[in-house]
Amino acid sequence: MQPVQMTLELPSPACTSKNIQALIDHLALNAEVNSRGAIFTRREVVDFILDLAGYTEDQPLHTKRLLEPSFGGGDFLLPVIERLLRAWRAARPHGSPLDDLSGAIRAVELHRETFSSTYEAVISLLDQHGMLANSATALAKAWLSQGDFLLAPLEAGFDFVVGNPPYVRQELIPVALLAEYRSRYQTIYDRADIYVPFIERSLSLLSEGGNLGFICADRWMKNRYGGPLRSLVSERFHLKVYVDMVDTPAFHSDVIAYPAITIISRETPGGDSYCASPSH
Repeated sequence: MQPVQMTLELPSPACTSKNIQALIDHLALNAEVNSRGAIFTRREVVDFILDLAGYTEDQPLHTKRLLEPSFGGGDFLLPVIERLLRAWRAARPHGSPLDDLSGAIRAVELHRETFSSTYEAVISLLDQHGMLANSATALAKAWLSQGDFLLAPLEAGFDFVVGNPPYVRQELIPVALLAEYRSRYQTIYDRADIYVPFIERSLSLLSEGGNLGFICADRWMKNRYGGPLRSLVSERFHLKVYVDMVDTPAFHSDVIAYPAITIISRETPGGDSYCASPSH
């Protein structure tokens, strides 16, 4: 992959919490698609990942907690909501949506314009499923938050973390913000792209037995910069599934040279694993 190089005019990178927030706000308002690493995933790939991660309608999904760290245009978020609603209605046909569903999803997006458009898409989807307007708005507010996933306050204990984390080279991240990331995440090593600490934080938020299902570049499994993340996964987690997507059109644009699906669980390392390519 050859990310597009862009120059952003940013505030002075002094390392204070006020200036860090100013940098985040600037990116949230002004970042273009390429600079924020937005990549759009095809629906059939999303459904495949949700199935592999175990987020399926044959279980009471309203009792589970799912996190989407960078929801973008809703490629994962909207199918997740559809599955949640169908499973909930099957399990609790007379249940209260606010009581039953408010804690089922947490989703974060940095870019304000993208956040707003997807927020409206969520409300529209809930309306299509017969949700009252006030309930739809309340659920959207409970589920969605605008901010930087790597710095946002989030409670751990998610049964599922799914998505397509952003792919952003370090050169595109303001110096002070990158320093803040480095102070928090041990996996930002050498020239690691931003999807690496996204994986680290997502894993840290899993409940015992919880599953992470991501599609992203697989270079962390092979390159020097992936060493700390490989060590973290091998010592504390279990790589359950690896699907090589190199020759499969997983995205709406050809932007990642080495895409792969990984399912990683918070459980004792070892046990059964499954590796494949879609042609097998």
